[in-house]
Amino acid sequence: MMEDLDTRALLAIAEAAVDEAESTFSAAVGAEPEVIKSPGDFATEADLSVERQLRTLLTQYTGLPVHGEEYGTVRPGEIPGEKPQERYPTDDMADGLDGPRAAAVTASENDEPETYWVVDPIDGTANYAVGNPFACILVSLMHKGEALLSVTEMPLLGRRISARKGHGLLVDGLPARPLPPSDPGVTQISFGSILSQRRGNLPISYRQDMLNEIGKSYPRMRVTGSVGIDLAFTAAGVFGGTVTFSPNLWDNAAGILAVQENGGVATDFAGNPWKPGVSGLVAGEPEVHATLLQHIQSVPIGTAARNAQEIRDRGGIR
Repeated sequence: MMEDLDTRALLAIAEAAVDEAESTFSAAVGAEPEVIKSPGDFATEADLSVERQLRTLLTQYTGLPVHGEEYGTVRPGEIPGEKPQERYPTDDMADGLDGPRAAAVTASENDEPETYWVVDPIDGTANYAVGNPFACILVSLMHKGEALLSVTEMPLLGRRISARKGHGLLVDGLPARPLPPSDPGVTQISFGSILSQRRGNLPISYRQDMLNEIGKSYPRMRVTGSVGIDLAFTAAGVFGGTVTFSPNLWDNAAGILAVQENGGVATDFAGNPWKPGVSGLVAGEPEVHATLLQHIQSVPIGTAARNAQEIRDRGGIR
C-alpha cells in the first residue's frame, strides 16, 4: 500500500543512486554509438553502464524491480543481459510498461509489478554523444500506475530537479519558485522532435502544422532534444510549457510528476491523463497548458496523417 512506502527515504535512495551513476555519465560524454536500435536511434556504452549501475543500486537498497529503457524490467535477483532489449522498430519484444504491444502476450508475460523504479540512464543520447549538455538521467518510482517521486539529474548543466508526490518540487535541493504567468512576449515553449518518426510517432506534417499553430501565441519555441529536460525546465518555470511526442514511460514519468508538483498541468492531446503508449504530451503552467491544448486541438490531421487520427481514437500506438 502507498501508506507503507516511505517516499522521503526512497527519494533519498534515488538521489544517492544518481550521485553514484553521475560519475559514469560524466566520464563518457561524447561516447560513440554502441547499439543501433533503429534508424536514427542508438545507445552508447554509457547508456548501458549507467542503467546497469542504477539497477544494482536501486534493487540493492530497496528490493524493488527496475524498468529501464535499455533492458526492460529486471526483478531483484535477476541479471540484465549483456545487450539491451531489441524493441525497435515493431516493439514486439516490449513489455506492458512500454504501452500497447505489437504482438499479443500472455497474462504472465505482461504481469507488471505494483511498485517499481523506472530509469532512463541517458535521456538525450544524441546530444550526449556529441557533447551537447542537454542530456539527463531520469529516475522515478511508480506505484499502481502513479509516480510517487522523481529525480531529473542534468550533470552537464549542474542542475537537479526532484519531486515527491504531495510535497512539492525541489530545484537543487531548494523549493522551486512558483511557475511564472503566461506572457507571450517572454514565455518559451519547448517542442519535441519535429522530424523523428521512430516507433510510429505522429507524422512530420502534423507536427510541423502544430508548431506553426502554437507559434501564433508563443513565438519563442525551443527544441532541446531531451524530453526529460523539456519537462524538468517546464516544472521549474524555465519553459512556460512543453509539447512532446514520446510514448515511453521512462521519458515522461519523472517530468509529469515534477510539473504537477509545482502547480502545473500535464495531459495527453485530448486533455486526459497521459498513459504509456500515447504519442502526445502537453504540460505547463495552467494558462499556458490550456492555450497549448487549444492550439493542438485546432490542428487538422489531414489526409497525409490519417493514421495519426486512428492512433488518437484508440488511445495509443499498437
